[in-house]
Amino acid sequence: MSSRNKLTDRPLDEDLPDWGVLVLESHHSPQFTMDWREHDFLKLVFVLRGRGVIEFPDRVTHFRNGELVLVPPKTPNRIADAPDAASSLYICCISAKLMSFDAGIANLIKPGLVPTSGYDAGRVATQLRRMRHLQHSQQRSKKFGMVAAASRLIEWVVDAVEAQQTKPNIHASDDREAMQDYVRRLAMEFYEATTIDDAAKSLGMSRRTFTRLFQEITGQTWLTYVRKIAVNHAKHQLAQTGLSIASIAFECGFNDLSTFYRQFKSQTGVSPKAYRKRVNSSPS
Repeated sequence: MSSRNKLTDRPLDEDLPDWGVLVLESHHSPQFTMDWREHDFLKLVFVLRGRGVIEFPDRVTHFRNGELVLVPPKTPNRIADAPDAASSLYICCISAKLMSFDAGIANLIKPGLVPTSGYDAGRVATQLRRMRHLQHSQQRSKKFGMVAAASRLIEWVVDAVEAQQTKPNIHASDDREAMQDYVRRLAMEFYEATTIDDAAKSLGMSRRTFTRLFQEITGQTWLTYVRKIAVNHAKHQLAQTGLSIASIAFECGFNDLSTFYRQFKSQTGVSPKAYRKRVNSSPS
């Protein structure tokens, strides 16, 4: 087991850097114990594996795989794992100063579980994983990247809480509305798409229902639609940035370069390198 995945008996130190965002990956041993602690920052706890509880002074919140728990600033808390299920957690600490421009945010940031679907949980995990990687990088822009990513997480949390307040009961009869919302989100979140089965599961639909509604709304299959958006984004990045082709492929959700090259050429007729050369040599 690598040092990054070393099991711990005690909670990790939560010392925020000067830019105000810290992501920790905490893998608990069966002997893990935690004393009550209180902090001046917002803490988002994402459960990678295991189950247990986060105790607050006035409540106990049970958690399990794929769930996200909010711990507001100045809220005493402690974690206790289930006896047979030691937890692995992503812990994102965000300085309260980064939220000071919105005085009403405190009314939405309450201790306890964030209402998330499987789709939401997947994109939170992906964002935290990328933040963890960025945090250990030597990129000059990493401070800005960490703050931007933390703001995105807060945006998702606020949207999830508000959606629960305005639509506390969503039924299968709302499948088309849910699909329309999903299609709208894909325009900005296409890089987080994994498989059609995961997408269907995140909306609580069967694959057959998901496929039918998606094609009715977009006129295309799920994979064709996602890859078209991804390639369009890649074209923009190739034309407007100096990012490497490998970085652009990863940013667009492609896990290997060969698939990216194949999809890009099938839609544009040229390779990514040739496309960049062509647009950069254009008089405009």
